Amino acid sequence: MHEDPAGAEAARWYRGRLVTGPFAPFDLAELALLEAETGLPLPVAYRAFLEVGGGRLEYAVRLPACAPEPLQSFDRLYRLGRDEHGEHGWGTLLGEYRRGEELWHEVFGHPGLLPVARNDGGDTLLIDLSPGAGGRLHAAVHGIPLAGYVTGSVRTEVAAGFDAYLDALVVDPEAAADVWAEAARKSPADAWRRRSVEAWLDAGLPGWRGREWTDARSA
Repeated sequence: MHEDPAGAEAARWYRGRLVTGPFAPFDLAELALLEAETGLPLPVAYRAFLEVGGGRLEYAVRLPACAPEPLQSFDRLYRLGRDEHGEHGWGTLLGEYRRGEELWHEVFGHPGLLPVARNDGGDTLLIDLSPGAGGRLHAAVHGIPLAGYVTGSVRTEVAAGFDAYLDALVVDPEAAADVWAEAARKSPADAWRRRSVEAWLDAGLPGWRGREWTDARSA
């Protein structure tokens, strides 16, 4: 765990995964509001993640259905509660549920799906809240009609539950190179950020210090 120079907590470890902030306080009133609107309780494992503040997961998960791009990332997790404007806007669980309830019902063929994360390409990770579903996670991935990319839209199961999803996360070597390049450029005053990235790589990508994209061998 590291802190930024201003003293705000920047990263936490959860089930062996580095989670980066900003973190949101766990608000029981907001949880009650979300569950009242969906009519279904959050799975225990996902609720536990929200209780420690949620955050961002710079990881990928392997989805064979998405070949030739099996590593897919859903790093932008939605927050419980309201946004900086005091509203249930974009990026909040309740806001995303309200905007997408009918869409996801149509796409997956049944209700009870709560979008919980996305990536920069608009691909979405969802939890099935339906009774008996066990909190299974599903993904909706957009296709790109170009060689080397997922060419068609994919709807696939991701994991049997949120803890299983966390356990399946890996560091994508291509993404790691970009994250390290950014951290390595930081000034000495931002050394805390570089330490966080090093810890993330040490845990998730053993041997990374010997890769061609790192200057760690001479650091």
